[in-house]
Amino acid sequence: MRFAEVQWFGLGVVGVLFAAARVSGQVVPWDVYDDPLSDSVCDVVNVANGELVVLSSTGELVLVTGSDVILVDTFVDLDGNVFYLEEPAGIIDFATDDDGLRSLWWLSLNGAVVHVDGFTGEPSVTDTFPSEYSDVPCDACEFWDDPSVCEEPPPDGDGDGFPVPISLCGADSSASMAMTGLGLALMAVRRRRLG
Repeated sequence: MRFAEVQWFGLGVVGVLFAAARVSGQVVPWDVYDDPLSDSVCDVVNVANGELVVLSSTGELVLVTGSDVILVDTFVDLDGNVFYLEEPAGIIDFATDDDGLRSLWWLSLNGAVVHVDGFTGEPSVTDTFPSEYSDVPCDACEFWDDPSVCEEPPPDGDGDGFPVPISLCGADSSASMAMTGLGLALMAVRRRRLG
């Protein structure tokens, strides 16, 4: 490897580190869903009388209309199936609303919108469908009680003046691995010169 090749390799590693830092910049505590049939990306799960999110750590639904309240008797699995008191209670899925947009909903198996009891959190099926609702929200940041989870990080990642935060203790394993790879590559170049 010549010096110019080492320089380009080093620049590539720095680019990878920068990209890794940007991807991990904003992490919200709820699941974000991609619609396979459109370019919609939503994290608000709409119901007939409010908005919810799915907690990433537990799979529980959180009512975010008003004060954030965890619906402890609920669970959403990785396939979007909802359970209430360990019994099937519908699905989380995208559907087309009255504005013609694809939005995220808690639906019964026949596609009707679910209603959540304001006192008990118990779900029930309505006789309405997503196509009957307009101005449907998609972004949970406007509802979550702690707005700091949605704030963009400073341009340098953490405000310390360095463009890429690097942790070699495992907190950012992609950065650690990239730095290790760079060190090994540079050692290989040095070894060739000596041998």
